[in-house]
Amino acid sequence: MSNSESQGSPDNVEELREQIDQTRNELAQTVEALAAKADVKNRAKEKAAEVRTQAKERVAVVSAQAKDRAAVVTAQAKDRAAVVTAQAKDRAAEVSAQAKDKAVVVTAQARQTAAHGSQTAREKALIARENLPTSVRDQPVILLAAGGVVAVAVIGWLISRRS
Repeated sequence: MSNSESQGSPDNVEELREQIDQTRNELAQTVEALAAKADVKNRAKEKAAEVRTQAKERVAVVSAQAKDRAAVVTAQAKDRAAVVTAQAKDRAAEVSAQAKDKAVVVTAQARQTAAHGSQTAREKALIARENLPTSVRDQPVILLAAGGVVAVAVIGWLISRRS
């Protein structure tokens, strides 16, 4: 090459410089890309960060699903508790009504038995009075005491029969 060709025109020199700069930039980018691929430690950190992020997102999703399911189950439990409570109240009212009805029947039976016992005691007292000697019959205090004893005996018999 001659001296005149090496100096060449100013456009060629400037053009060559631009090409060299562009080639340097491309080479720098290529070296950076190769260095990034060769940096296993950094790539492992990036992958670990990515996996952590994915795990956090999955935990958030599963947690939200669990909370939603818990809310549904809680609502169902409350509804079921309300139904069972209402059923228990209805059953308690039914049993209470049956108990009241039974109490009315038992009370009526007790009154009837007491009336019958009283009538029987009066009849027995009259029979006993007739069987008494005249001297005793004429003394009403003794007769009254005998009637009281009979009444107490009948009431005691009725009470023991109920138990």
